[in-house]
Amino acid sequence: MAYLIFFLLVFSILAVGYFLFRYLMRRDINYVIKTFRANDAVGPDKARSKMELGLSGVADSTMTERLFKVRDYKPYVFDTLVQLDIVKVTEDNKFYLSEPDLQNSKLSDHIKKGSFSEKTCND
Repeated sequence: MAYLIFFLLVFSILAVGYFLFRYLMRRDINYVIKTFRANDAVGPDKARSKMELGLSGVADSTMTERLFKVRDYKPYVFDTLVQLDIVKVTEDNKFYLSEPDLQNSKLSDHIKKGSFSEKTCND
């Protein structure tokens, strides 16, 4: 009986962690895409730096501060969108959102379903 309770507890913790990770990733993907659109960085001529977009990275914080805060996935999401070639880099190291590449990606399924609607983004 104790093994069953232990197994259910471990399974529950893993399930909550998995779904929390998915929720936070979706939220931050929405935020990064909305940030590019709000700054009108949707073409090579309108590209912005990370600093101008407000996506410059994780702020300096102590270990104890990081332990008690919800993890910020925006830098990871930003780097992933660059690797997927949805966010393009110009020669002068500025970034812009490629709407056609976004629509052709797997993320377009979520956008059509409303998972990344601007109403659900928490600023």
